[in-house]
Amino acid sequence: MGVHKIDLKGFFRLAFQVTNKLSIKAVTRENLPYFWGWIAVSIWLYAYFLPMGGFTLKVSLFEEIVGDTTFYFYVMLVSGSLIPLLFDGKKFVPASFYSVIVSLVCFISVLFLGPGIPSKIIMLIAVPCIGHIFIAHVYAFFMVLNNSEKFYSMILVVLFPKVLMYIKPILSSTQIKPHPFAILIFFIMITLAFSTYFIKSRADTVPSFQKVKAPIKAYSLMPVIFIVFALNDVIAPAALQQMSGFANSQIESYYFGGILAGLAVILFLQARFSMNICIMLNLSFAFLALGFVVDIVRMQYPDAGLVSAVCFGVAYSIGIVNIYYIAGFMIKKFRSIYFYLAGFLLSSLCYLAVSIFVKSFGQSEMLASPILMAFVSICIIIVFFILSPFFIKMLYSGEWMDDAYRGDISQCSRLEARLKDYKLTPAEMEVCRLLLDGYTLRQISGIQSKAYSTINTYCTSIYRKLNINSRTELLILLQEYKK
Repeated sequence: MGVHKIDLKGFFRLAFQVTNKLSIKAVTRENLPYFWGWIAVSIWLYAYFLPMGGFTLKVSLFEEIVGDTTFYFYVMLVSGSLIPLLFDGKKFVPASFYSVIVSLVCFISVLFLGPGIPSKIIMLIAVPCIGHIFIAHVYAFFMVLNNSEKFYSMILVVLFPKVLMYIKPILSSTQIKPHPFAILIFFIMITLAFSTYFIKSRADTVPSFQKVKAPIKAYSLMPVIFIVFALNDVIAPAALQQMSGFANSQIESYYFGGILAGLAVILFLQARFSMNICIMLNLSFAFLALGFVVDIVRMQYPDAGLVSAVCFGVAYSIGIVNIYYIAGFMIKKFRSIYFYLAGFLLSSLCYLAVSIFVKSFGQSEMLASPILMAFVSICIIIVFFILSPFFIKMLYSGEWMDDAYRGDISQCSRLEARLKDYKLTPAEMEVCRLLLDGYTLRQISGIQSKAYSTINTYCTSIYRKLNINSRTELLILLQEYKK
């Protein structure tokens, strides 16, 4: 019986793609209002509603006024989901300035009115405006920001709300009036007013979706997105909320430590070494699986709960950053209104379904509920691992994956975009196309009406830039790009 050798070289070639690096220097000045707006809105939502699992940065004022935020969250989700169905992004993104102003007036009003029925009515007016602001910045994240801006904004979107959540007990103990978090929300809304006004003044730069179809294989990746959202943003935080025997601050500290570790892994493996997204998502699911297994062990060994918190933190940061990033460059690549709406609406429905699941089976007084939640979650993760080869095939057989580590997505042909990666000049690109079509150098010289020596010089330069030595190697290297 022969011995099967492990192809370590092949594994590392798959894991670390030879691609451009994501650079913080690629963040552009003209996109800073969108870049900051996406971060600010994310912090703002954490201050009001998110995550539903319980690790939340809710200001005391808002909790005193409305109590349970679930109903308001549903109103925001439904109203926000309707906007892209009814209006073009070129219209509703610049119009978010007016929703910011209305929300700011509502916020100041309830500060003066305090808890009571009038304040609840005012906040009910503000919540659809918050939904509009959120969906406008989601649209801008997908359609305006370049790849590096998407990547680094998501790093900050994950980091900043969790930092504020972590220091909330410290700030809450202060006697400062008004509450520090009320001041923070006011400051964020003021900055959003300025950034959305800038966006409104440059409304013509906001792109529109097109009524075109996205590749069918792209839709097959949507379940991955829904699973990551459901497990990381809802179920895992709910599992941590049920832990007993630890102070909330202790659990949050370990969870926060895991998030920082996950962000460090992302910056090291992706921004530095360009590890591909499939491997990063597998890492996230591996930590999720470990976290849920440890959560079951916690029933017998309570101290294991802190290990679970670290695992969930690592899984959260790796999963959320990567899933938003992959959705971001795919949506911008296709510019398909059908793909965008399908993804957004199905994500909203997924969020609602999982929140109902947590509300129904996640009550801490039900002894079996943590085991049930962990069991269902582990089954979902196992299914993902089983289907992982299929998802990898879908990713790497799709032209959008070539754009993963470019400065931005490309709208030219797949071959042309790849040749640009190699820094070929337009003349070299044309010669390369003809070489791939099977023409000889003398035939290319005749087709282009150029001297044979000139075409030969182009060919030599092409081989040097692609680090190859023959036409056979050229055909092998670019075979998949000829389609």
